Amino acid sequence: MRKLRQVSGQWSVVSSRARRTTDYGLRTTNFSLAFTLIELLVVVAIIAVILTISIPFMRTAIDGGKGMTRAVKDVQEICSHARRMAIMQQTTTDLIIRPGDGTFDVAVSSGGKSPSTVAEGRDDSRPAPSREGGGTHTVKLPENVRIEGLGVNGEDWTEDTEARVRFYANGTCDEMSVVLLDDQNQRRNIWLEVVTGLPELESDVYKFKAR
Repeated sequence: MRKLRQVSGQWSVVSSRARRTTDYGLRTTNFSLAFTLIELLVVVAIIAVILTISIPFMRTAIDGGKGMTRAVKDVQEICSHARRMAIMQQTTTDLIIRPGDGTFDVAVSSGGKSPSTVAEGRDDSRPAPSREGGGTHTVKLPENVRIEGLGVNGEDWTEDTEARVRFYANGTCDEMSVVLLDDQNQRRNIWLEVVTGLPELESDVYKFKAR
């Protein structure tokens, strides 16, 4: 269908199809200049999901470097390190625990007596932790965490200067149970499974291993 239109005093023929195409193009251009409500809602929902997932991980990363969380992780790691070292080097390894200052050291054993048979004065022949070769490891508890209880092979070593837990080449170890206490009265019990030499964690005080 064609229509007449006066342009500059003259009549010209304009195609309805061309006008519709031009109008449609203008409408399309207008639509691309703004977001719809649905699009905005979708973007907001995606942002909310990302924040919900990431916040717990961020909090864990921040809290993981201090307090009880870090203490538990460090003790478990050094126990695993002592076990791994004993198996890989096929030797007996000592985990040296000093309850007073909250330190844990790993050293190759000299084959002396086990902690349960050493007298109160301690055996001077037992070696100090070796720092050579990168094969040993040292951990110190955070300032707000202390050792409340320490048991080795059925004896209480909490008040002693030093206690030693043996890890053997076959993957087994001495019996050990340590209770950690922080300034918020949170307690955690880390104990060793003697058959596998692996550290276990207990947070229920009614299930703590006797020391």
